[in-house]
Amino acid sequence: MKVSELLELLREADPDARVMLLPYGTTEADAHEVRCIHPGDVSWTRERGLDKGREYEFLYPGEPHRDVRTECEQVAYETVSVVLLVAEEEFRVRRAPAD
Repeated sequence: MKVSELLELLREADPDARVMLLPYGTTEADAHEVRCIHPGDVSWTRERGLDKGREYEFLYPGEPHRDVRTECEQVAYETVSVVLLVAEEEFRVRRAPAD
């Protein structure tokens, strides 16, 4: 999802509503409040292709993993920027560069 798509989906939302993050495979009871938004420090790679005839797509930080997908077909790589929604308050403190 792109930021523009998220903004469009939120257009009708209550502006005072809390933003919650629901981890994969969990229920609403496991949701965490988003505490900050962090632009990624590194470029990310969106990788798409066919693996044994099945489409796949991955998004991961860093450069393309060209040597990993040797048996896949029609592999395409795209460098993308990301915005991370962070539920942990201490994230910014841990990520801050040391003086």
